[in-house]
Amino acid sequence: MRLFLLYGMIALTIGIVFGLSWLPNPHLSKYGFLPARLAYWTDADANMNVRTAVPMVFLGLFSGIWLISRKYGGYWWAGIWLALVLIILIAEVGQLALPRRHFDWGDVMWGALGALGGITAIRMAGFLVKK
Repeated sequence: MRLFLLYGMIALTIGIVFGLSWLPNPHLSKYGFLPARLAYWTDADANMNVRTAVPMVFLGLFSGIWLISRKYGGYWWAGIWLALVLIILIAEVGQLALPRRHFDWGDVMWGALGALGGITAIRMAGFLVKK
């Protein structure tokens, strides 16, 4: 049951990444589903790339938990991180079809760093728990 819940969280987070990336307008305050302070932060020009890292941190955390639960080794961790980067690349390529959106390597970089941060946090926690 716990793995089923974990798979659901991973799928939901991937859906959030694609959903937010493929909204026609990049300004999330226009949609009204975020609290005003959070919408203000996400819409600030200085945070446009950084905000891509936020859901990717969670995706990295959930993926890391899955890796630990399955007892997968080092190559799997690198492979999952690459898969998460691929998710960001797909989300960015999808923006090419939207008139007010564009592909941005900065989003890819921040998303990759967010995923790496999430995976690394879980990996380090796993090492601490083992000792």
